[in-house]
Amino acid sequence: MASELSKPGLELIRQSDVPFSVVTQGLEISRGMTQAGFTSLGGGWVRMDGSGELSDWTLRYDEVLFVVQGEAEVEDSSGKRVAAGPGEAILIGEGTTVSYRGKPDTLVFFVLNPRDWDKR
Repeated sequence: MASELSKPGLELIRQSDVPFSVVTQGLEISRGMTQAGFTSLGGGWVRMDGSGELSDWTLRYDEVLFVVQGEAEVEDSSGKRVAAGPGEAILIGEGTTVSYRGKPDTLVFFVLNPRDWDKR
């Protein structure tokens, strides 16, 4: 069953397509996939400089974090930690409460579904 958010299309998404904006100290985001807007997927890039974290975020979507460079770590509310380096991915299920952090010069590509999670 096709999502009402999806329609036929093919597009190249570049990291430079959408400017980065600060989410919290040490974490910036660029939502290039979300801005494309023709699939049910959202996503883009996250830059982390190691100086902060996004804490106690409860996901209202499924998410994949693919580490391009550096090291990203996600910790859930039970204390379980998963760290990933270049070429590795972290999978997080909807409803999980997490904290995101990364070492200096970390770049992550992320994909989430559905992209309109904030309207549900």
